This record gives sequence, C-alpha cells and structure tokens, in this order.
Amino acid sequence: MSYYLFTFHSTHDAIASKQYLECRVSTCIMPTLREISNSCGISIRVKEEDFKKASDLMKQGVIKKYNVYCIQDKQVTCIEKNDL
Repeated sequence: MSYYLFTFHSTHDAIASKQYLECRVSTCIMPTLREISNSCGISIRVKEEDFKKASDLMKQGVIKKYNVYCIQDKQVTCIEKNDL
C-alpha cells in the first residue's frame, strides 16, 4: 500500500491546503512522519489514486512552499521539493 504526503512549513499552510483540497479530492490530516524532519507537525495524506489530481490542484493553489513524499512499504521518498 502506498500513499503520498504533502508537508508544509507551518500548521497554518497545512490547514489552508486541506481546506482548499477537501471539496475536490479525498484527503486527511496526519502527523508528519519522523523520517521527515524538515516540516511542521502535520501533513496532508492523499491516496495513490487521488495524487495526480491533488498535485495539480496544489500547483494552482495559494500555498507554494510544500514538499511531497511517496510512502511505500514504510519507505519514504521525496518526489517534489518546493523551497521548504
């Protein structure tokens, strides 16, 4: 099972992004994984099948500083860095 995490510099950015995405794609807030140490304490989790749509929406949104990680079988891979 794999999923994607959007991480943010601040909790405010995470909550604002969650509100922006929630009417358009299925997401949930979760604690940022310990393996990801350069962000605030919460992240947005997106299912693999919803990632493309969520990624496209985030690129159009007002929050521009975020990173994206793919989590697969407990392995964490950064796939996108946006000045976090």
